[in-house]
Amino acid sequence: ATNSTDCVQCGAGTWSGEGSTECTRCVTGTYSTEAGAGSEDTCSKCPQGTWSAQEGSPTPGSCQKCPAGSWGGATGLGGHEECTKCPAGTWSAQEGATSDGVCSVCLAGTWSGENGSNSATRCLDCAPGTWSSTLGSSEQSSCTACAIGTWSTAWGAVAESTCQECRAVTFQPAVGQANVSVCIPCEPGKYSTL
Repeated sequence: ATNSTDCVQCGAGTWSGEGSTECTRCVTGTYSTEAGAGSEDTCSKCPQGTWSAQEGSPTPGSCQKCPAGSWGGATGLGGHEECTKCPAGTWSAQEGATSDGVCSVCLAGTWSGENGSNSATRCLDCAPGTWSSTLGSSEQSSCTACAIGTWSTAWGAVAESTCQECRAVTFQPAVGQANVSVCIPCEPGKYSTL
């Protein structure tokens, strides 16, 4: 260059130090609206609850909300995978959350082994023949089987009281049964007192 007018100004989303031969893009998770920036300090971090995978972004509009089922507690996240997923047994429908306080627990009678669930419908009901009074269950094993001699047709049961006893003169020798047909009549000449 023969004079300063030959020097090309770096555009928004980039910066250049003194004597540099090229403009450097702001890194992922940042943006800069300032043209002619002389330092990386002009690259602003995307706020909490957002991320950007775009290098050299000239606008805060490149910062996307963390997806439902996750949250972003730090600034400058460089991709949606850097948003922290709600743990198994919880869910969140809110986008752009900034803390784990947004993660709601699965209700009693349900469970979810999935991280990052984005809807209460991702919490699965305990199957008939089982029940659970536990909130935020992350394993199907939290659903307790109805005891021997009982059965239940209820999905998502929250109490052992949903397990109904086999009627008199019948028995049932297994746990976790899902209908009354499993109650076996006593053989002729025998009876059940239960």
